[in-house]
Amino acid sequence: MSTHTQSTHTNGQVVATAAEVYDEFFVPALFQAWPSLVADVAALQPGERVLDVACGTGILAHEAAARVGNSGSVVGLDSNAGMLTVARRKSNTIEWRQG
Repeated sequence: MSTHTQSTHTNGQVVATAAEVYDEFFVPALFQAWPSLVADVAALQPGERVLDVACGTGILAHEAAARVGNSGSVVGLDSNAGMLTVARRKSNTIEWRQG
């Protein structure tokens, strides 16, 4: 029997430790190419406002922020606190909300 007690789940949600693993391994392997494609299709322009729903660790929100610049704004919304913890470490110019 394992003596390891650190849980990676709380109430069915991924906590920061698992979110860090997700961000480090899964995001680059599975999602790295699509944020620029989504931003292209959305035709994001400087000054626009963006809401990224189910933002996870923020890969699309970061691309959106780069496109809308300082005159625009980006809000990342996710139900998972662990994912948002990782997202907040990467950018303080994006507004991160749990909900």
